[in-house]
Amino acid sequence: MINTRYRISCGRIAGRSHSASTTPCQDYAGARRTHEMACIALADGAGSRPHSEAGAKVVVKEALGLLADRFDEIDAAADSDPTLAAQMIMDHLLAALGKKAKGLGYEVGALASTLLFAAHKANRFLAGHIGDGVIARLSHSGDAEIVSYPDNGEFANTTVFVTDPHAVRRFRLYRGDCDSQSIGFVLMSDGTAERLYEKSTGRAAAAICKLLTWNASLSKRKMKAVLDANLKQAFAKKSADDCSIALLSYCGR
Repeated sequence: MINTRYRISCGRIAGRSHSASTTPCQDYAGARRTHEMACIALADGAGSRPHSEAGAKVVVKEALGLLADRFDEIDAAADSDPTLAAQMIMDHLLAALGKKAKGLGYEVGALASTLLFAAHKANRFLAGHIGDGVIARLSHSGDAEIVSYPDNGEFANTTVFVTDPHAVRRFRLYRGDCDSQSIGFVLMSDGTAERLYEKSTGRAAAAICKLLTWNASLSKRKMKAVLDANLKQAFAKKSADDCSIALLSYCGR
């Protein structure tokens, strides 16, 4: 059995526009780790929907549980039929959102959000993305590279959400081998991406490498302090939007 050491970190903060109006942060980020795998997920609630922060929390928690429980099944499905694998994930998320919406007395569209996730198990990775935001990783050369780019709509500041009709057609699923001894993934909402993704060139910012290096080496307490400081002093000051980030680092040993 491959012995892997995982380090996971995540954080979020309300953007300037939400802080000024006392609107709750509509981003949500989470992580889960077992003895043999780890996964991270992040969602950005639609600003125009009344309960999008609840929807973001639902899809993150459901995605993490699904990946932890059924990684091998999803990986195999993604290999043989990516459309089937995407439908499997979407059906699970929509069922959970439907239950939450019913409890709130709203239509499911009131819980609209994006979703990004990444998981690692036994030198295999799975990543999924619907909507805007960015997924990045360290390449084998040690440079930051983009895995999944923002999926924006026809007009500026529009995107696709998990609850949209036919959203499964826009769901992007990635899988592959990770044979490097030290590597990691970063998920970022569009607010955070304003500092960590160079839109004009389509490249990942060099700061991603530094964040993943810190995540792999610092204690959990120190890494939380680093993320909190960056969210307050760098990301939130740059963006009027909410900012969230999730990091997954893993080293074979």
